[in-house]
Amino acid sequence: MNQTSLINMLPVPFRFNPWKHHLHWVEDILQGLLYNSSGMPDMQDAVDHIRAINNNYVDVYTGSLTFTQLLDEVNAIIKHAGIESSADFLSWLDGKEFRVVTLSDKSAWVLREGAEEEFYLHLHPARSAPHIIRLHGNSWKTAIVARLFYPHQEEIELGMINELRKNKLNLSPIKNMEHSQRLREALRLLGGMKVGFNGQ
Repeated sequence: MNQTSLINMLPVPFRFNPWKHHLHWVEDILQGLLYNSSGMPDMQDAVDHIRAINNNYVDVYTGSLTFTQLLDEVNAIIKHAGIESSADFLSWLDGKEFRVVTLSDKSAWVLREGAEEEFYLHLHPARSAPHIIRLHGNSWKTAIVARLFYPHQEEIELGMINELRKNKLNLSPIKNMEHSQRLREALRLLGGMKVGFNGQ
């Protein structure tokens, strides 16, 4: 499975957003875009996916399992449970809204019913589980876009950040320290880029 297919489609029956939930997948995509690796999306396609991340909070997996390994392990679990269809999956849920499975690295993942018949399994990290960090959604989006457009910057001025937020993400500017701290947390996760705030 190449990088393009990872972005544009997922294997049946999964619905999973790696832009939102998988740190090392995002890092690999940013690296591939930087070096024009084959199979990468164009910049606008990447921005469109980033912009679609929800604004409030996101749970990001930071463990060592790759995107493919993650799906393979979950797939092995559901196959072992005899799940071959959406009806099987609903039966396995047994009236519950979701079930949680634990993978080889002790990370925990929520499996819930998806919105489509074919892609009936919606997968996302379990909050507060090992290797999962919760970030402010808009800060995560901003951090990814900052790394996308300024990959070699060790420090970025707040004005540059706000220009990206306005022009690429349709977000309002960062005006206070609380929002700046959220962004700094997200940037630390994506390689440690520093952001200047009122000369700091």
